[in-house]
Amino acid sequence: MTNTEIDILERAVTSRQEARPLIQTAVRHFREARRATIQVMADLRTLQNGEVQVLYGYKNFAQWAEDTFEGLRAGNVRQLTRAGAIALELDARGLIDLRKPEGIGTTGLRELSVISKEHGVEKMIEVFLTARGMLDEGREISDTTVKAAIRVLMPPANEKVISASTEIAVAAADEEELEGYSPEVRELIERIRDLSWDLPESAGELQDETERLREMMGQ
Repeated sequence: MTNTEIDILERAVTSRQEARPLIQTAVRHFREARRATIQVMADLRTLQNGEVQVLYGYKNFAQWAEDTFEGLRAGNVRQLTRAGAIALELDARGLIDLRKPEGIGTTGLRELSVISKEHGVEKMIEVFLTARGMLDEGREISDTTVKAAIRVLMPPANEKVISASTEIAVAAADEEELEGYSPEVRELIERIRDLSWDLPESAGELQDETERLREMMGQ
């Protein structure tokens, strides 16, 4: 590394006026990345709905997506496609525009997918509309907003449905129980942990994951 490079990396911003354009650029890039992520979620769900993996000799969409999209892990695909299903539903109802998604963030979509799974699409839409009404114009729905909306719409006794997946994940997060396993087994266990809120699309898919874990544990 040259002295010039060191000077550039270590140079401090000396005023808010100087920082403002840098911040604005970073915020713009962040918003663009978030919008692109929502669009990718919807694209993946569309591909999954079309069962495109079958055309390439795959039984499992998540595995096909991992092999097709560089850097994407199969363990994350189900989460992305669940959220993508919500984005597609909101777009179909004219509540968001996937060409330029605004008004909701990725964590909000994920939390709405939990609502949809446990209570149905219509309840999810009701929660979305309630959450949107709780925010000032220009702000985006997050997971926190969705949880606040569900508290308004449902008695506290029913909140255990929403928090169940979080409790399971926390209970399973003890790293000591993974000691001694190979990295491959640890990765697969983490993927199965994701299923605590995001179950497979079919019993066959769950069976495939279970058989793979058994095979690895027997190594």
